[in-house]
Amino acid sequence: MVAVVRLCKDRGMTSLVDLLPSEAIDLHGSAPDWRAAIAAAGELLVATGVATAEYTAEMIRNVEENGPYIVITPGFAFAHARPSPAVNRTGMAWVRLREPVAFGSPNDPVDLIVALAATDAEVHTDAMAALAKVLVEPGADAVLRAVGTPGQLIALLAGPPPEPAAPPAGTAAAAGAPAVKGETHSAAPHSAARSKSGPMKILTVCGNGVGTSLFLKSTLE
Repeated sequence: MVAVVRLCKDRGMTSLVDLLPSEAIDLHGSAPDWRAAIAAAGELLVATGVATAEYTAEMIRNVEENGPYIVITPGFAFAHARPSPAVNRTGMAWVRLREPVAFGSPNDPVDLIVALAATDAEVHTDAMAALAKVLVEPGADAVLRAVGTPGQLIALLAGPPPEPAAPPAGTAAAAGAPAVKGETHSAAPHSAARSKSGPMKILTVCGNGVGTSLFLKSTLE
């Protein structure tokens, strides 16, 4: 199951879910080539008011000038360009293609394209860190390709609800008594696994996002 991928709230960041409304998700996309695939994601950014059509052109030009480094893991492309006046506000778009396309990358063919438009470099890096936490989950690629509706995708990105607080020592629940109807108890293995997980830290120096993407690609591999 895809784990919680919300960005660190103690740093005041926004979550992936906040950046990706259902109107910016297309799970039945179609494109003859990689340029059209990026354009499909860019059109969703334009439709949701995140960016202008010029930003779509910038994302395509980024690949033309720097190569297919945005294909960061098998079948997955992270389309983006540097913050510019073409970005109205930070947001994302998600396109799953019915037929994959080639970018000229060892990770071809690509059927998942996520586009990011960010107003500043910090948000750009934060979003990539959150995406990394999705992609490194075992089986995440299969889950992301199996969702049937935008709502299901958003639910996966939002992660499971917070676990209820542990009952005070000496109560029936703490002693292992049978659960009363309507009560919810968390499984111990899940709690233990969560306690071992730590923050993902990424240090990058990048202009068009090349450094960030290459670091993320190397990490995932």
